Amino acid sequence: MKAIDPDLFTKLMTLPQGKRMDLLEFLGATPVGNAQLNRLIEDIESSLTKKQNRGHSDKN
Repeated sequence: MKAIDPDLFTKLMTLPQGKRMDLLEFLGATPVGNAQLNRLIEDIESSLTKKQNRGHSDKN
């Protein structure tokens, strides 16, 4: 397994535990470059933000 860039690792560790564990498991089984990893993290963050925003709009 290729070492993860320290900045990307820090970013990955801010994800919720379930998402973080899924991504770490994926990284252990699949060769992924830094650019791809950054994109995966951004996609997960974007998805979580959209879900969170939908939850807030439902309460209004």
